[in-house]
Amino acid sequence: MKRTYFLIAIAVLQLVVGSITIYGAAVPVQMSQDVRISTGGFHHLQFGILGAGRLAGNLTELQGRSFDLFVFDDRGFSSFVDASNSVPPLFTQNGSNVLFGFDLPGSGEYHMVLVDFPARGALQLHLEIVVTGLKTGETILAIIVLAGGLTLLGASLMMSVWSWRGGSPALDSASEPPERAKDPSDDTRIY
Repeated sequence: MKRTYFLIAIAVLQLVVGSITIYGAAVPVQMSQDVRISTGGFHHLQFGILGAGRLAGNLTELQGRSFDLFVFDDRGFSSFVDASNSVPPLFTQNGSNVLFGFDLPGSGEYHMVLVDFPARGALQLHLEIVVTGLKTGETILAIIVLAGGLTLLGASLMMSVWSWRGGSPALDSASEPPERAKDPSDDTRIY
């Protein structure tokens, strides 16, 4: 019986940890940082979400210089990196002070890219960004922990019912009917 209580305690702990983890996966990510982008370079931020989400921010170039903001999915970012630009960005905006809000279409990896062009000179940007949506890694971990907790809880409850009833019929040979004595006339062996 002590073993059952121990397993139930572990299962409840897993359910609590899984619930806290799923809550943490749903909390929006807020970033505030200063970034320097060299002439002709770019700054890249990547994030993954499950389900619908939103990307919002306020980006300010501290010297008043203009820059370009792009938001890509994986295919679009690959196209940007190899300079083919065959896949258009999901969102684009430019200026020296960019305030934006953009709904992300669904689950996947997204890339926010801030671009400086050679003629403009180096950029000094202050970024205030908020990403809303379920974070991929934390959500998957939470689901695994919750599923394990539920499975362990179910198994523990079944063990407690078996112990309350006096053992499992499949595991307890005392509950099986005694074997009947064989009648010699039932013997079908050929000698």
